[in-house]
Amino acid sequence: MLGSQAQTIIGRPILTDATVHAVVEEHALDAKVIIFKKKRRKNYRRTRGHRQELTKLRITNIEGIDKSFIQQEGTDKPESAAVAA
Repeated sequence: MLGSQAQTIIGRPILTDATVHAVVEEHALDAKVIIFKKKRRKNYRRTRGHRQELTKLRITNIEGIDKSFIQQEGTDKPESAAVAA
């Protein structure tokens, strides 16, 4: 989905002309996740865990909506057909 003050465009499934510019802020690790497995009365206990890697991004610019594109879409829709229906 891409929008401006005047119009919103929804891609089905994607928008081919949309571009997102971002800057990498930080590489970090998420909170620790503990995986504990146990089978009762069998003395079976296993503890595993991991920390997922994360990348924090800052979106600087979103491009893809153009004034000429907005004007073309406005002329494609016939208003007389909408009024007649």
